[in-house]
Amino acid sequence: MKLLLNTPSVSSLERKYVNEAINQNWLSINGKNTKIFEKKFGILVNRKFTLAVQSGTAALHATLKGLGIKKNDNVIVPDYTCVSNLSVVSQCQAKAILVDLERDTLGLDYEKTKSAILKYKPKALQLVHVYGFPARDTIKIINLCKKKKILVIEDASESLGAELGKKKIGSLGDVSIFSVRSEKMIGVGEGGVIATNNRKIYEKIKLIASRNSPYRSNKDPYWKKYYTSGEGYNYLMPHLLGSVARGQIERFKKKILVKKIKVGKLYRKIFKEDKITFTQKILPNHKPVFWLNSIYFNSLTSKQVQKIGEELMKIGIEVRSGFWPLHTMPNFLLKKTKIKESIKIFKKTLVLPSSYNLSEKNIKFIYKKITDLLNKYK
Repeated sequence: MKLLLNTPSVSSLERKYVNEAINQNWLSINGKNTKIFEKKFGILVNRKFTLAVQSGTAALHATLKGLGIKKNDNVIVPDYTCVSNLSVVSQCQAKAILVDLERDTLGLDYEKTKSAILKYKPKALQLVHVYGFPARDTIKIINLCKKKKILVIEDASESLGAELGKKKIGSLGDVSIFSVRSEKMIGVGEGGVIATNNRKIYEKIKLIASRNSPYRSNKDPYWKKYYTSGEGYNYLMPHLLGSVARGQIERFKKKILVKKIKVGKLYRKIFKEDKITFTQKILPNHKPVFWLNSIYFNSLTSKQVQKIGEELMKIGIEVRSGFWPLHTMPNFLLKKTKIKESIKIFKKTLVLPSSYNLSEKNIKFIYKKITDLLNKYK
């Protein structure tokens, strides 16, 4: 591929911290650089307590477990998101209640969410910010959940650095989770972060992610180290990845984030074809980070969109479809509300290369190739 969907930004700073970890001969969990990363990440997203783990999926799973989600509990999940959001509910033997999106930002639709809450009385709700855009109905949904005493897991995996009014995305739910996989806003290879302002919730989640072993500090007797108080998981981030993460967080605001936003704005400056629109809108008081830039083909069939995607891949322009609607996934026990919008978005959307280092020339090249292919369907 000549133009990749997302290329990680790695500098000499990340290499410096990785070499430091190697020289210290400490590669496992609880490394110095990992702890520094957690602290700096908390400052970035305005959270008191943060925990670095091995993936965004691990972050979701440990959070659900730490919040006490158990067999037959109902959890609202957006129909348009990564399948991990569904898988972790299944791992808890809980029931996923799938809810459709709103068309402005592809987040949960408030009215549809409200109906699902009244009907299913969920214990928790996953609020996902898609492709770097704050979900339109975020505040209304969170206020409703507070009123109904529903726990909100804010999934900001794709939207680190985004803002809603004066609020940081990832600072709004009871617990927030982030992915720091290699192609995300911050990329370490595979990784995730859990963040909250609630110490009690943090301690529960940390215990779950630490094999449910309560005696792992240097102050505890050595012979208690491998005692476990119940089901737990080996989810904590190792020091090598934490070292990459430290370099990433220290470069994020002034370098990585600035370049990602620049790419998003260039797309909106260059793409002016009437037959396509951007799948998401930039709403008032919303500051997206353009993790991914996606376009919607207004007048084409889903097969025609697929053909265009295949042609772009052949010439080295990496694209992907929208998210497969979760209600179409086999082998999951789930409940769904009336869903139609996520299917339309999936069928007629292409996600375009969005790497931080794309130039104006690159984006003009992508635009030309897409408009040339569009002309075949006049």
